[in-house]
Amino acid sequence: MKFLQWLHRWTGLLILIQLLLWTISGLYFALVDHHGMKGHQYHQHPPHFSLSAEQLEQLDSSWWGDLQEITQVRTRLVVGVPQVEIHHRDGVAYFDGRTGEPWRTHQNRAIDIANSTYSGPGEAIRVASITRTRELHGWEGQGYRIDYNDDLNTRIYVDSVSGQVIDHRNTPWVVADWMFRLHFIDYTGGRNFNNLVIIVLSVVTLWFALSGLILLFKLLGTGEMRFSFRQVAFEAEVGQERKTFKDKAHKTLLQVLQQRDIPVESGCGGGGTCGLCVVEVNSDTPITPAERDLLSAEQLAQGYRLACQHQIGKVTSARVKKLDVSKYTLTLASSEFLTPMLKELRFIVEEGDVHFAAGQYMQFLIPSASTSTRPHDVPEAFSPEWLNIQAATFEHEDVRRSYSMATAGPARELVFTVRYQPATNGHDRPGVGSTYLCNMRVGEKIVAEGPYGDFKRLHGADRKMFFIGGGAGMAPLRALIQEELAEPSPRSIDFFYGARNRQELAYVDEFEHLKERAMIHFEAVLSDKRESCDWQGAEGYVHEAALAFLAEQDISAYDFYVCGPPKMLSATLQMLEHLGVDRSRIRYDDFGI
Repeated sequence: MKFLQWLHRWTGLLILIQLLLWTISGLYFALVDHHGMKGHQYHQHPPHFSLSAEQLEQLDSSWWGDLQEITQVRTRLVVGVPQVEIHHRDGVAYFDGRTGEPWRTHQNRAIDIANSTYSGPGEAIRVASITRTRELHGWEGQGYRIDYNDDLNTRIYVDSVSGQVIDHRNTPWVVADWMFRLHFIDYTGGRNFNNLVIIVLSVVTLWFALSGLILLFKLLGTGEMRFSFRQVAFEAEVGQERKTFKDKAHKTLLQVLQQRDIPVESGCGGGGTCGLCVVEVNSDTPITPAERDLLSAEQLAQGYRLACQHQIGKVTSARVKKLDVSKYTLTLASSEFLTPMLKELRFIVEEGDVHFAAGQYMQFLIPSASTSTRPHDVPEAFSPEWLNIQAATFEHEDVRRSYSMATAGPARELVFTVRYQPATNGHDRPGVGSTYLCNMRVGEKIVAEGPYGDFKRLHGADRKMFFIGGGAGMAPLRALIQEELAEPSPRSIDFFYGARNRQELAYVDEFEHLKERAMIHFEAVLSDKRESCDWQGAEGYVHEAALAFLAEQDISAYDFYVCGPPKMLSATLQMLEHLGVDRSRIRYDDFGI
């Protein structure tokens, strides 16, 4: 018994130490912006230059004639030197585009490559050859580490085989890395929350935590803890009207303004990815990394900030642009599956027509309640791959979720495509907004506010229109295409739409019909290789299919419209940037989902 008491005491001490480490690291994650943990404070994307016609003529295919099963050939300029990248059966090979010799990155070139991605105030002071490093988990090879003498001790790693920057590291990243190690109890740097140490600790903690809590409650003589937040005064100027009110200091400007029925654009629901919730505050208000990415230097200097990035306890007043939006009561008229995870919802507006431009969106006011997630009536064709929403009940606060209209306006019937967000990434419940909307019954009502957004057609030019989309991004793109086709002389339209498999293609019959009538050029692209046996269309990622098509086109003749999942959106925008498309000719919608 004494041995068990001794074991309990010391094991309990070890568990307490780990709980303290979890608390410290958890507080760090809550207080430090995630943009500051990446080590990219002084990272910039290097300018993209294509090979000139003379450089392309100098390339000789005999350089890589010994390689087997070549699948892809790419060319680029690496700090002014042409490079050829060959994908073949045994991997990837790199050649000097001037001589055909295997690519080599010497120290001076490595410094130039690192400098092309560095925007900080320092200079390169040290370069060292490396084959592996603790700061790059899982990387091994030949490379260089370049140290800079700035305030963050920036280090840039360059791969000598490919001549590419592997990543940036600095002191804030080291702190964040150790916090991840302490939190995940994975000291390899892999950030794996399913390692053997934490599994063993979880089993041991289960018993010790229960017994420890009982002893703690007896010792303290209480079983209840109360928390409260300081109330602060806040002033908002909307147009010519000033409003003053009090609220909890931990809330963001966006939350307070929306709860006080002051309209503010927000596509991502406060995630800091869409850049729409712009308000004017004091110019000395701190600038967050998200604001540096999404707002211009001129806007930041004038005091514009994102309402979702600041709490009212730190910003006491703000000027908000007055928006011409209204609240509407919508009655669900029909609810139909388009794909296993995408539902088309048709609502009737009680107040009459809503005047909106194609590409705009509405904010749905999802009420706070015990939301029951009822199983759906799933069409038989979808049932093999459908993840049924199991019956469950969970509590949530009032939230707003944004969805684009899937048809052109004005209209009394509003059509939306809602993608159900299942419980993923460690979360034990599905998306609040999509679950609520997908479980509405015909005849039920909901309030929506809008229209919001500037994802509209570019006017004043006769350029052709190029649409790239995927998933629920179909909705605004479909509306924009409908609006353009309604014009007396519609512009030429190319539309590339991506999905994993044929079941996830929404409205494909509609666009195939338009293609047959020569009204648009439409290409459906599937990324699931299992479809290749009987699929006659394009395969791979949708931005890659679009890139292959654009390689034979005059890119300057197009305006581009992009909407889809975050990874697809990011890859497509990066692809357009590499092609040299001016940002003024690109429209995109980022809902952060």
